[in-house]
Amino acid sequence: MSAAPSAPTDPARYRFWVAEEVRFADLDVQGHVNNNAFGVFFEHGRVEFLRHLDGFGPDKPWLIALARSVIDYRAELHYPASIRIGVGVLRLGNTSLTLGGAVFKGDACISTQEAVCVLLDAGTRRPTPVPDSLRAALSPYSLV
Repeated sequence: MSAAPSAPTDPARYRFWVAEEVRFADLDVQGHVNNNAFGVFFEHGRVEFLRHLDGFGPDKPWLIALARSVIDYRAELHYPASIRIGVGVLRLGNTSLTLGGAVFKGDACISTQEAVCVLLDAGTRRPTPVPDSLRAALSPYSLV
Protein backbone atom coordinates (compact mmCIF):
# COMPACT_ATOMS: atom_id res chain seq x y z
CA MET A 1 0.00 0.00 0.00
CA SER A 2 1.42 3.37 -0.95
CA ALA A 3 1.55 6.10 1.65
CA ALA A 4 -1.02 8.85 1.44
CA PRO A 5 0.22 12.38 0.90
CA SER A 6 0.47 14.53 4.00
CA ALA A 7 -2.52 16.54 5.15
CA PRO A 8 -2.27 20.08 3.76
CA THR A 9 -1.40 23.02 6.00
CA ASP A 10 -3.17 25.55 3.75
CA PRO A 11 -6.70 26.30 5.03
CA ALA A 12 -7.87 27.06 1.49
CA ARG A 13 -7.60 23.34 0.65
CA TYR A 14 -10.35 22.32 3.07
CA ARG A 15 -14.07 22.44 2.24
CA PHE A 16 -15.38 21.04 5.54
CA TRP A 17 -14.88 22.78 8.88
CA VAL A 18 -15.75 22.21 12.54
CA ALA A 19 -15.34 24.90 15.20
CA GLU A 20 -13.92 23.98 18.60
CA GLU A 21 -12.84 25.74 21.79
CA VAL A 22 -9.70 24.87 23.72
CA ARG A 23 -10.70 23.84 27.23
CA PHE A 24 -8.64 24.49 30.37
CA ALA A 25 -8.62 20.70 30.85
CA ASP A 26 -6.73 20.38 27.51
CA LEU A 27 -3.59 21.92 29.04
CA ASP A 28 -0.57 20.12 30.42
CA VAL A 29 1.89 21.14 33.13
CA GLN A 30 3.88 23.13 30.56
CA GLY A 31 0.88 25.40 29.94
CA HIS A 32 0.19 24.43 26.34
CA VAL A 33 -2.45 22.12 24.87
CA ASN A 34 -1.43 18.53 25.54
CA ASN A 35 -0.83 16.20 22.60
CA ASN A 36 -3.74 13.96 23.70
CA ALA A 37 -6.20 16.84 23.24
CA PHE A 38 -5.33 16.99 19.54
CA GLY A 39 -6.56 13.41 19.14
CA VAL A 40 -9.91 14.53 20.54
CA PHE A 41 -10.01 17.58 18.24
CA PHE A 42 -9.32 15.38 15.20
CA GLU A 43 -11.86 12.78 16.29
CA HIS A 44 -14.50 15.50 16.57
CA GLY A 45 -13.65 16.67 13.04
CA ARG A 46 -13.75 13.14 11.56
CA VAL A 47 -17.05 12.22 13.20
CA GLU A 48 -18.77 15.46 12.18
CA PHE A 49 -17.39 15.13 8.63
CA LEU A 50 -18.71 11.59 8.25
CA ARG A 51 -22.05 12.52 9.83
CA HIS A 52 -22.31 15.46 7.42
CA LEU A 53 -21.89 13.02 4.52
CA ASP A 54 -24.43 10.60 6.05
CA GLY A 55 -21.65 8.01 6.26
CA PHE A 56 -21.73 7.38 9.97
CA GLY A 57 -24.45 6.42 12.41
CA PRO A 58 -26.51 3.65 13.98
CA ASP A 59 -28.69 3.29 10.88
CA LYS A 60 -25.76 2.28 8.65
CA PRO A 61 -24.95 -1.37 7.80
CA TRP A 62 -21.28 -0.51 8.36
CA LEU A 63 -19.11 0.82 11.16
CA ILE A 64 -16.07 3.01 10.70
CA ALA A 65 -13.02 2.15 12.79
CA LEU A 66 -9.86 4.19 13.14
CA ALA A 67 -7.01 1.90 12.13
CA ARG A 68 -4.10 4.36 12.08
CA SER A 69 -3.51 7.92 13.19
CA VAL A 70 -0.42 10.03 12.54
CA ILE A 71 -0.38 13.51 14.06
CA ASP A 72 2.23 16.17 13.38
CA TYR A 73 2.48 18.99 15.90
CA ARG A 74 3.55 22.17 14.15
CA ALA A 75 3.08 24.92 16.75
CA GLU A 76 2.03 25.39 20.35
CA LEU A 77 -1.57 26.08 21.23
CA HIS A 78 -2.67 27.81 24.44
CA TYR A 79 -5.82 28.42 26.44
CA PRO A 80 -8.09 30.21 25.73
CA ALA A 81 -8.39 29.74 21.99
CA SER A 82 -11.00 29.28 19.31
CA ILE A 83 -9.85 26.80 16.71
CA ARG A 84 -11.25 25.17 13.63
CA ILE A 85 -10.62 21.74 12.25
CA GLY A 86 -10.52 21.18 8.51
CA VAL A 87 -11.19 17.67 7.19
CA GLY A 88 -10.87 16.16 3.73
CA VAL A 89 -10.02 12.98 1.84
CA LEU A 90 -6.44 11.99 1.08
CA ARG A 91 -7.10 8.50 -0.34
CA LEU A 92 -9.96 6.09 -0.99
CA GLY A 93 -9.17 2.40 -0.91
CA ASN A 94 -11.36 -0.66 -1.33
CA THR A 95 -12.36 -0.99 2.34
CA SER A 96 -10.66 2.07 3.79
CA LEU A 97 -10.40 5.80 3.49
CA THR A 98 -7.59 8.06 4.58
CA LEU A 99 -8.75 11.39 5.92
CA GLY A 100 -6.54 14.41 6.29
CA GLY A 101 -7.20 16.99 8.92
CA ALA A 102 -5.66 20.14 10.28
CA VAL A 103 -6.19 22.28 13.35
CA PHE A 104 -6.02 26.00 12.67
CA LYS A 105 -5.98 29.03 14.93
CA GLY A 106 -6.90 31.74 12.48
CA ASP A 107 -4.95 30.81 9.35
CA ALA A 108 -2.03 29.33 11.31
CA CYS A 109 -1.78 25.56 11.03
CA ILE A 110 -1.14 24.16 14.51
CA SER A 111 -1.33 20.42 13.79
CA THR A 112 -2.11 17.95 10.99
CA GLN A 113 -3.37 14.39 10.98
CA GLU A 114 -3.58 11.45 8.59
CA ALA A 115 -6.28 9.03 9.74
CA VAL A 116 -6.83 5.65 8.10
CA CYS A 117 -10.41 4.53 8.67
CA VAL A 118 -11.65 1.05 7.81
CA LEU A 119 -15.27 0.24 7.03
CA LEU A 120 -16.53 -2.82 8.87
CA ASP A 121 -19.68 -4.79 8.22
CA ALA A 122 -21.89 -4.06 11.26
CA GLY A 123 -22.86 -7.72 11.60
CA THR A 124 -19.59 -9.54 11.01
CA ARG A 125 -17.18 -6.78 12.11
CA ARG A 126 -15.04 -7.65 9.08
CA PRO A 127 -13.80 -5.14 6.48
CA THR A 128 -16.38 -4.30 3.84
CA PRO A 129 -16.07 -2.29 0.61
CA VAL A 130 -16.72 1.45 0.72
CA PRO A 131 -20.19 1.76 -0.87
CA ASP A 132 -20.57 3.77 -4.06
CA SER A 133 -22.89 6.23 -2.30
CA LEU A 134 -20.22 7.07 0.28
CA ARG A 135 -17.51 7.27 -2.41
CA ALA A 136 -19.63 9.79 -4.30
CA ALA A 137 -20.25 11.84 -1.15
CA LEU A 138 -16.52 11.88 -0.31
CA SER A 139 -15.24 12.85 -3.77
CA PRO A 140 -15.90 16.63 -3.55
CA TYR A 141 -13.72 16.78 -0.43
CA SER A 142 -10.50 15.48 -2.00
CA LEU A 143 -7.34 17.16 -0.71
CA VAL A 144 -5.10 15.80 -3.46
